[in-house]
Amino acid sequence: MIAPDVSPEQEAGLLVTVIVPCYQSERTIRQCLNAIINQQTSVRFDVIVVDSSSDQTAQIVETGFPSVRLIHLNQRTFAGAARNVGMRATPATFCLMIDSDCIAEPDLIERAVARHREGEYAAVGGSLANGTPRSVSGWIGYLIEFKEVMPTTPMRLEKAIPTANIMYRREILERYGGFDETMWLAEDILLHWKMCKEGEQILFDPAIKVTHLNKTGWRQVLGYQIDLGRLSAAARRKGGLRGGILLKYPPLILLMPFVRTFRAFIWFAKHDRQVLLRFLLIWPMYLVGASFWSYGFLSEAWKNDVKQTVSLR
Repeated sequence: MIAPDVSPEQEAGLLVTVIVPCYQSERTIRQCLNAIINQQTSVRFDVIVVDSSSDQTAQIVETGFPSVRLIHLNQRTFAGAARNVGMRATPATFCLMIDSDCIAEPDLIERAVARHREGEYAAVGGSLANGTPRSVSGWIGYLIEFKEVMPTTPMRLEKAIPTANIMYRREILERYGGFDETMWLAEDILLHWKMCKEGEQILFDPAIKVTHLNKTGWRQVLGYQIDLGRLSAAARRKGGLRGGILLKYPPLILLMPFVRTFRAFIWFAKHDRQVLLRFLLIWPMYLVGASFWSYGFLSEAWKNDVKQTVSLR
């Protein structure tokens, strides 16, 4: 790792910049940054934290991690916009996005760079392990959001990988204009959809792993599911993603909790029998979580229907 104040000559040899967007991250930022700065790799990398918090996050970074470059923004900034700030602040070949509630495995950078060198991938992403295994609400949130990128799933080309753990070629990010800065969530879905439509490849390798410290507590987890559903609908409308039929016929959304729960059962049966056994015990709560997600999706779809009706009048 290199220091935050480097010369142009040193910057020229920089291969990877790790970009960590933060908002109110004082609870997790120490674990996140400790894992990053202690990477076991021969790759030259630096770390940029883009923070718009009002808590102690900036102070923790400044005092505890002098090798990390801190960009503090005075106004609340969405994660996509924060990642764009980090991207524009580095000359590195690769931009590794890691969320502030993630703990990277020691070989993450080494593995991600190796995969990029094997092929012309626009991005290489990795798996998210469950960092709250003793919390039922944490399990529900984790399985609904991240089941497709569990460590037990196979390596494959994907159309979308969470930005909690993904390394992009910087020139690809610049070519597609980076992340949509108006979206609080689902900005990664929009960007990846644009990339895949143009024939770019995104590789998922489960060995490139972080542990995700999930939200816990039913109020927080279920409220977040509403936001995920709402922004997922907004992304489909904005980017023309698959699933647009649900926006055209909103009553179909009422079936989504049952469809998503059934698909989850099939997925776990195929890829992780231990998780399947746990799922069989907690599936009613999974159905509740999926219902909150669908409520968020439905509220966004109906809001658009109301706008269209008013405009026709």
